[in-house]
Amino acid sequence: MNGDATPGFRKRFKLPTLWPREANPVALPTRLQIAASAGLALYATAWAGGAARPALPMVASMGASAVILFAVPHSPMAGTWAVLGGHLLSGLVGVACAGWIADPWSAAGWALGLSIFAMHSARCLHPPGGATALYAVLGGEGVRALGYEFLLTPLALNVGLLLAFAKLAHRPRPVPQPAPAPAHPPPLERLGLNGADLRAALHDIHAFVDVSEAELRQLYELAANHAYRRGFGEQDCAGIMSRDPVTVEFGTDLEATWALMRRHNIKAIPVIDRGRHVVGIITLTDFFRHAQIERLDGMGGKLRRLLQTTPGIHSRKPEVAGQIMTAPVVSVRAGTPVADLAPLLCGRGIHQIPVVDARDKLVGIVTQSDLIAAMYRNLVPHPVVQAS
Repeated sequence: MNGDATPGFRKRFKLPTLWPREANPVALPTRLQIAASAGLALYATAWAGGAARPALPMVASMGASAVILFAVPHSPMAGTWAVLGGHLLSGLVGVACAGWIADPWSAAGWALGLSIFAMHSARCLHPPGGATALYAVLGGEGVRALGYEFLLTPLALNVGLLLAFAKLAHRPRPVPQPAPAPAHPPPLERLGLNGADLRAALHDIHAFVDVSEAELRQLYELAANHAYRRGFGEQDCAGIMSRDPVTVEFGTDLEATWALMRRHNIKAIPVIDRGRHVVGIITLTDFFRHAQIERLDGMGGKLRRLLQTTPGIHSRKPEVAGQIMTAPVVSVRAGTPVADLAPLLCGRGIHQIPVVDARDKLVGIVTQSDLIAAMYRNLVPHPVVQAS
């Protein structure tokens, strides 16, 4: 049978495709690093176990635990309590069943079933723990003769060393502490799924799902975003943006910039260079901040002093747009889907976003009002008016 006929044959007889079609998401250098780290950790664990108990240096199930700890370290089954509790509880169950039940196969069945129940109940489900329970029953006379001493060496020693090596290999990098959560959640978090919803759903299906709450929520948000794009018809920013927006340059004086904003009744104005590249953006907040306006009393006088041009060549206050603008500025390409604007305009507190072309030159601006209008037109059907 030639290669061209194979797909048709498989489809005709409904044979499964064993080789995955998608590329491996883990890069080759990372795969090599994981393999080397796991191998070295297992060797060191076996060496230390042999020094403590030469006749039985390592429990075979440590190999399966090494795969989980080093290859999928973010899995709930790779947590410290999952590994430690899973092995020790299963080992305890296995030793007890080996001592109480004479028939090895009956003891093996009871050991596996009870270890799964114990791990579920203690919230430390770790699949290699089932192998540990079986090893305590079927590992031979040397293992059975150890009795409960098996839990200390080699089991606890193996688990502790393997966990230590895994934590060392995946030690977290220092990250800045997040800001305290606001009293009121941002707009995108007020609706839709929250943590309580996810926990309730996981409880309702009565099954273990090997994914964290954060990963499940991210998966839902990505799926919802794709669905929204499909419903929006992949409309992009170019279709809803305001074209030829009012702009100023870095050296435009503040009085002229303020006058433009008042004349066109806008709350923000992009700052561009001579090539129409966006270098910043000025909002009403920028004016108020530099005028040091914290309360309504005296607001007019403070704002006038900021806008008034200082005579001479020296000044102690900002004089031009570039001195009070916010930079760098968040911008989007003209081809960016409209669905991608919601996290920016709602989640990050931005009220307007400059739109640039492939050469990063300003071609328009999108405001929250533009996004609301686009969503309204998408949700509410509009009749087609035919020309008479």
